[in-house]
Amino acid sequence: MFKRVGLIVGAVLLSTLLLGYVFRLPLLQWAIAPELKKAGITLSCLDFSITSELNIHADKVCVNYQNQQLQLTGITANTKSVDIKNAVLTVNSLPKSDNANQGAKNLDLALPLNRPLISIKQLIVKSDELNKPLKISILEPELNKFNVTGDINASAILTANKVSGQFEINDTFLKQVINTKNTLIADFNFNTQQAFSFDGIELELNGDISSQLAHTYEQCKVNVLTTGKLTTHFNLNSQALMFNTDLLNNKINLTPSCTELIPPSEYAGFISKQVPLNWQLKLPQSISLEASKLSVPVINLMSESDKQFDILITDTTLNITSPLEYLQTNLSAQINTPDINNISVNAQLSGAVIKGDYAVILESLPEFVPATANGLSLSGHFNISEFIDSKPIGLINAKLTLNSVDAFDMSAVQYQGDLTAKMDKQLNAEVVLTQQLKSAEYKEFKVTDISNTLTANANLGVGELFADLTAKTNIKAVNSPDIKLNNIKVESTGLQSRALKATHHAFINDVELVVNHHMSSQAHPFEVIIPEQSTLLLNALIRQFEPLAQLTEGEFNGYISGDINLQNALFNMGISHTSALYNDYLASDLNSVFSGEYNSGKLNVKPTTFNLNEFRAGAVVKAIEGQWQVNNNTALINDLKGSVFGGEFSLDSYTVGKPNQVANVKFENIDASKLVTLDDKSGIVLTGRLAGSLPVHFDSGKIEIIDGSLFSQGTGNLKITNNAAFDSVMQQQQELQPVLGLLTNLDIQKLNSSVALKNDGWLKLGVNLQGYNKAEQQQVNFNYNHEENVFTLLRALRLSDEITQKVEQQYSQKGN
Repeated sequence: MFKRVGLIVGAVLLSTLLLGYVFRLPLLQWAIAPELKKAGITLSCLDFSITSELNIHADKVCVNYQNQQLQLTGITANTKSVDIKNAVLTVNSLPKSDNANQGAKNLDLALPLNRPLISIKQLIVKSDELNKPLKISILEPELNKFNVTGDINASAILTANKVSGQFEINDTFLKQVINTKNTLIADFNFNTQQAFSFDGIELELNGDISSQLAHTYEQCKVNVLTTGKLTTHFNLNSQALMFNTDLLNNKINLTPSCTELIPPSEYAGFISKQVPLNWQLKLPQSISLEASKLSVPVINLMSESDKQFDILITDTTLNITSPLEYLQTNLSAQINTPDINNISVNAQLSGAVIKGDYAVILESLPEFVPATANGLSLSGHFNISEFIDSKPIGLINAKLTLNSVDAFDMSAVQYQGDLTAKMDKQLNAEVVLTQQLKSAEYKEFKVTDISNTLTANANLGVGELFADLTAKTNIKAVNSPDIKLNNIKVESTGLQSRALKATHHAFINDVELVVNHHMSSQAHPFEVIIPEQSTLLLNALIRQFEPLAQLTEGEFNGYISGDINLQNALFNMGISHTSALYNDYLASDLNSVFSGEYNSGKLNVKPTTFNLNEFRAGAVVKAIEGQWQVNNNTALINDLKGSVFGGEFSLDSYTVGKPNQVANVKFENIDASKLVTLDDKSGIVLTGRLAGSLPVHFDSGKIEIIDGSLFSQGTGNLKITNNAAFDSVMQQQQELQPVLGLLTNLDIQKLNSSVALKNDGWLKLGVNLQGYNKAEQQQVNFNYNHEENVFTLLRALRLSDEITQKVEQQYSQKGN
């Protein structure tokens, strides 16, 4: 019975085992699938068997975890080892999870003290990010110690709270597996051996790295070499990535052909001489990236030559999702080369705001600048915001000083300029330029003590641009061999749009002018308004041409209009009640209003009447009237007439500046008593009226009278009393007493005289006198030759003129 019972029990057990083996796969999935699912693992396929050696053999195992697929084939497992022939891992993007915000925890692995050792003969990793699948082999020679060979060589040690090890990688592997279109990868060579450790939260890499980037852009070859140690930290919870880079040695080398990338220009050669070809880049102790925020404490780029470039970037932070919007950094640059004394720039950038200062010092200008200068200093500051994808607002300032400069036939000494440009949020822009100059020379002109302030205001919004301009200019003196101008003050206003319309209110040697002009690409019309003002203001100019001449009273005004481009102008001028003193010549009350035109280098003035009340030159000439005009730059005086010696005179025509000409001067009804009594001490009294004609010859600056004549108009009388010369002749030549005695009281019937005047002032008269002496009842025919220096006589008369003396004393002492 027991035997029968034993057989039945044995048959049941055997049947159970047989059924369990036959239905092993569904039973196993039914038993373990729920447990795997709790861990997020899906077992999609499983096929195993037990070999004759009691090893478990699985032909295929398929596992899915968070969209990552792992397929194992050819698995043999026993108590000592688990050998896997092939494994394929397909890496996909991780799915969104409600637990994504849960932080990582430190590793706490429940590692058995004894378990089978694992080996994977071939593990293939597939991903869209890889250019081709990654192939490796994994071997566990000791418990929890793994060696990886194949595309990656690595080793790892697994403990309960840390995974550590090391790996080697080079550019060949990256070029084969990284899926990228970046052409720089082909020029990149590197290898590195890194030790790593991971505790569930922190990943740390530490090791040597050697890399080289040899890239060619057109004809320029760039070589970047990096060697040294690199440490990397990554925190899963904070997503903070940190690099320790201070032990890296970074070199950047350029070939000389790189300077050929500079666009051809007159300054390309100068710039190519300043650019260093060898550089060193120093990185900070730590570079961190946390929550899209990149922080770089310091970057130092330095040249390795006598061309000293030192570029320092500090306190840099930016958001890698929007680099320019959240960028903050400080920049400092120092440049010193054999041609550049010093260039320094300091800037602070915060988002769309940049501010800082700069300075440039040059002993002389570069060769490409068409000028020479020494002692150049340029400095300034700036504060600009919203300069990215918008019109910038803020201000820029520049200060320029030059000890001296020579350019375009002009030289200047001690120049100082200050430029400030600013714009607000409403796009209202203002530019202010202030300049000072000790002196400047252009050809024969020299200008001293110049100061100028120019202000421009405009709105840069939508629509046509209009700029309001104002300026103030002061010049102490403008000197040339021909003219000197002092105390020049100009105040200007203008409007700049498609053309410039401006007004200048100027004072030159205290003479007031108003200039209006409208400058465009087609024309440049202008007008000059000369308000009525005292002629005494012109004395400073007149003295430069005629030191002995000066105006004593009067007013003048004028109006000029024309076009600068066409070189033409119309003008109207007026002179009223003007008096002038030249040495001891005095002209009083000159009046003339004239108009004319300037065109193509030719000046023309319409025939104009002028009036001069009195001219005192020893002899007093009054009521002078005539016409003057300018014809193609030649000035003419016509129909001049006036009163002198109680009679009238006239002049037909005189051309000013013509070297050879004859002007005919005629006299009518001259009072002989006033003519002879020019010398009131002579004792000679002549009465009657005279007329005459004097051909005045002008020959290259010389003035002579040739073949002139005087003749009496009607009768007259000659009386001689107490004349020393006459009395002396009477005593010395007693035989002539009867004849000469007839002249002491002679009624003149007729008088004729030839007149000749030399350039030196000597006057020669050939007098024929016909008359009747009543006392002696005798007719007289007397011929007489007389020579006298008229210039000396007139000079003596002018010196005795009381009116002229008073004017000279009043104005000569004042100087204007």
